Amino acid sequence: MFDPTTVVRRTASAATAVACAAFLVGAGPSASAARGTWQPYRAKPFEDVGVCAFPVRGDIVSDDEEVRILSTYPDGRIEREEFRGPLVVRFTGNGHSVVRDVSGYALFHYLKDGTRLARFDGGFSFRIKQGNVGYPAGNYILHGRFTVVVKADGNRIIHPAHAAIENLCDTLA
Repeated sequence: MFDPTTVVRRTASAATAVACAAFLVGAGPSASAARGTWQPYRAKPFEDVGVCAFPVRGDIVSDDEEVRILSTYPDGRIEREEFRGPLVVRFTGNGHSVVRDVSGYALFHYLKDGTRLARFDGGFSFRIKQGNVGYPAGNYILHGRFTVVVKADGNRIIHPAHAAIENLCDTLA
C-alpha cells in the first residue's frame, strides 16, 4: 500500500501499504487523493539500507491500491486518510528473494505534533532502523490486525493485536 518513502510502507501498504509507508516512513500522504473520493495509489520500488545486515530491495509485482482523504486540518494538511487494495512485493537481499502479499486496509491519522497513527487489517511491510526505541530493528511483514505509531521523533512502535510477524532480515539471511 505504500512505498518506503511514504510513511507506512505496506509493501508499504498497511492494509495496503508497501513501502508505503508514506505514513510511517516519512514522506507525506498522497496529495492527489480528492477528499472522500477513492483515487489510485501506486507503490514504488525501494531499497532499504542499514536495517538488515544487507540491503533489501522491494520490487512491486502487482499493485491496485487506492487512497482517499477523510479529513484535513484548517491549513489543508491531511489529518486522516485510508488506503485499501491488493499489493504484492518481491523482496530481494543477500542472494535470496521472497514474494509477499501485503494487501489490505489501513487508516492513518496524522497528529498535529508530527506523530502518525495507523490501524491495519491485512498485510503491511515496515522497516525499523537500528537505534529505534519501542520496537527492535528489522524489515517486517505483518499480517492480521495491528496498529503502528510513528512518534514525532521518528521512533516506531508496533502493536500486533492478532497478527503474524515476519522479519525479512531473518528470512533472507
